[in-house]
Amino acid sequence: MLSNCLIDNPKYKKIAVVLAIAMGCFQLVVAGYGFIVTNMRIAIHLTFALTLISILKPARFKNNLLTDIFNVLVTLLTAACGLFYIYETRSAYALTYTLNGPTQMDVIVGTIIILLVLECARRMTGNALPIICIVFLLYALFGHTLPGLLTHKQYTWRNIVDIIVYTSEGLFGQPLSISSSYVAAFVMFGSFLGVSGAGQWFIDMAYAMTGKSRSGPAMTAVVSSAAMGTISGTGVANVVTTGAFTIPLMKSCGYSPKLAGAIEATASTGGQIMPPVMGAGAFILAEMVGIPYSQVAIAAVLPAAVYFMAVAFQVDFEAGRLGMKGMPASELPPKLKTFRAGWLYLVPVGVLIWALCIMNFSANYSALYAIAVIVIIGFVFGVQGKRLTIQKVLQAIEEGARDMLSVTSACAIAGIMIGVLTKTGLGLKFTSLLLGFSGGLLLPTMILTMVCCIILGMGLPTTAAFIITATLCAPALIELGISPLGAYLFVFYYACLSAITPPVALAAFAAAGLSGAKPLETGLCATRLGLAGFLIPYFFCFTPAMLFQGTAIEIIQVCITTVLGIYFLAGGLEGYMWRTLNIVERGLLVIAALLLVDGGGVTDVAGIVLGGLVIYMQREAIKMSRISKSKRSDMSIIEELNE
Repeated sequence: MLSNCLIDNPKYKKIAVVLAIAMGCFQLVVAGYGFIVTNMRIAIHLTFALTLISILKPARFKNNLLTDIFNVLVTLLTAACGLFYIYETRSAYALTYTLNGPTQMDVIVGTIIILLVLECARRMTGNALPIICIVFLLYALFGHTLPGLLTHKQYTWRNIVDIIVYTSEGLFGQPLSISSSYVAAFVMFGSFLGVSGAGQWFIDMAYAMTGKSRSGPAMTAVVSSAAMGTISGTGVANVVTTGAFTIPLMKSCGYSPKLAGAIEATASTGGQIMPPVMGAGAFILAEMVGIPYSQVAIAAVLPAAVYFMAVAFQVDFEAGRLGMKGMPASELPPKLKTFRAGWLYLVPVGVLIWALCIMNFSANYSALYAIAVIVIIGFVFGVQGKRLTIQKVLQAIEEGARDMLSVTSACAIAGIMIGVLTKTGLGLKFTSLLLGFSGGLLLPTMILTMVCCIILGMGLPTTAAFIITATLCAPALIELGISPLGAYLFVFYYACLSAITPPVALAAFAAAGLSGAKPLETGLCATRLGLAGFLIPYFFCFTPAMLFQGTAIEIIQVCITTVLGIYFLAGGLEGYMWRTLNIVERGLLVIAALLLVDGGGVTDVAGIVLGGLVIYMQREAIKMSRISKSKRSDMSIIEELNE
């Protein structure tokens, strides 16, 4: 282990603290007042992020001196290149650039910026994302040598750097623009709410409400993850926050480490699709569709609710199959007392929803209003006997800035890849390829899109996976008649679910680290528990009323049929409802669920009848079993009396 390194010196680390607080304050100013030049805002945001990553995630070598020299040089180079780009965002430079294009110095600095982004993304997210980005860059350089549809015109490195670094179609384009505004504002909101203690209160409330059911500890994970999802917007953070409590609780009640981790991972993954604060990709989705974020959040309410219901059904059936029991009432916190202790935590969330959905404020202003309410409540009233202090406010700002780093690095890499897609026209070509493989049929195209999202998401952060697959696959779905909102939500949903699909399942791996189970086994178990949720995007694509795109009657109808479909599918997949199901009953339930997908009147009726028949058969079998047990008991009493 290295020692006596400058980069490990606490005084050196304090630089990161100061920079993080400065970055957080900058983002709060942006949320409140905006910024005149978009490129300058993005450049400052990226410079802060890359400099912080270079300090907080240093590269390590066997030689201490080499470690210090390399990391200090990278940090200084990052800051210098960022300042250079900020300087060149001046309007005076824009005219020279328009007339002459990038200078040789611009190309050199642009190349260094690309390399720094790749290196910082590697440090934050692992090797997969930078490697895929390098493949894109190589395609831009040498794709003209490829045959057929994949070929494109020849470009020089100067052309590529120009489009990626010095236009709004690449690195400094839509992903980083949203990361530096909406996403940053909501990350800061989540950080302030977390520092105030809301996370633990959500877990306590979930425990108090669900602990008595047969799936009590597991249901606590589902409910608390849904609650935490309203403020965190990230699956892995949900796992780490709620899993620290729920996983040991489940294990103490008899759940295996693998199952405990899988339940937490599956539930926590829903945090990215849970309004009002969804994953970072949802803000990019709003920009891609061209609608306010509030409309995306409203449209996502029913799919998110149904997802958590699907997980709850499967978790409950699994608990019944394993013969689990709920927690004794004496061991549970009292509901009313727990609610009274922290009900003020609901006020900022309510203000956020009010500002977004009723007042139609921008996402930035809405988040800022909610943060202001947290600060006022914390300083004036306090919650659970604890008041907010200046130190905690600074802690929230610092933690919020640190939480932005992974999103910023992923968005930067995604911006580079979008620049390549734009320059080479690969996005349009991929749409043609996708439609060619599927024969222009909707259902095969949806299945291929789902597979692409899951495969890409296995090695990428959700935001990056969504941006790439949305650019490549969503246009094909739109061309086949799916609404733009439905198509992009379809892609976003599966980009989120990729967090629990092996071989690389980030949420499942994080849960495995807490439970002590094998990561791959946890991922496979999480996928099984989340299978019912994998059907939900098909529901809202075939029946847009699920996204509140329809009449009140249509919305009510789709709510009923979707819940029933998910209920039937969960029972069929788990093989248990009130009793163990045989293979025929399981098959009938799965067929019933599939019949309810397309929202057609005849198929809906057929699905309900088929599922209802299986439930009737189960209830009758249970009734006959009880009668049989009663008769055996009566006979036993008679025999004892005769003796």
